[in-house]
Amino acid sequence: MNLTKLFKTQAALDEHIMQEHPELRGQNNLDWKLLALQVELGECSNEWRGFKKWSNDQDPRTCVSIDVCKNCGGTGIPLGNIEGGVDCWNCGGSGEITKNPLLEEYADVLSFVLSIGNEMDGSLDLISYLLSEEYKQEIRYAEIDVCDQFRKLFRTISLLDMHRNRVNFGEVLADLMGLGKVLGFTTEQIETAYYAKNSENHRRQENGY
Repeated sequence: MNLTKLFKTQAALDEHIMQEHPELRGQNNLDWKLLALQVELGECSNEWRGFKKWSNDQDPRTCVSIDVCKNCGGTGIPLGNIEGGVDCWNCGGSGEITKNPLLEEYADVLSFVLSIGNEMDGSLDLISYLLSEEYKQEIRYAEIDVCDQFRKLFRTISLLDMHRNRVNFGEVLADLMGLGKVLGFTTEQIETAYYAKNSENHRRQENGY
């Protein structure tokens, strides 16, 4: 995962938000970002659904239909292709446009982790630390239950809130990567989802979201 590119991409969005909300300049933005991070993590766990033991519907929300494919009109075959045999390039032949809510919420969590990292970087030289061999040697992805991984990440975020140093931030980032692993996401999926959400967030700022 290209952390340098991710942090720079998030920094551009953070600056865009500052331009649209100038009252945030010069403020302590870590407090509300840490709260927002915990809220987004809760929303991610809600899309996972595995903790909802009272429900018969505990399947993670990884594929939800949001529209009929406009390219094929819902047939799965490109318009004008009378003979068939070729899947629509836009929907892969399903006739539907789908999204992955769990992955999208995970991308939101990553967005706030990166934003917090950018906020902390100046005084702690944080990003250089995260790219160092020292940090890479410290990372350990424990193979644990998804529910336990969510709970572990909540704890490390709370620890970071109490003690705002680069070691604790590194733990948050490592636990987030561990969560992505136990949820079954690849690095490519995570990066693609993040950049898509980042573009959407820029559009939201432009539209007065």
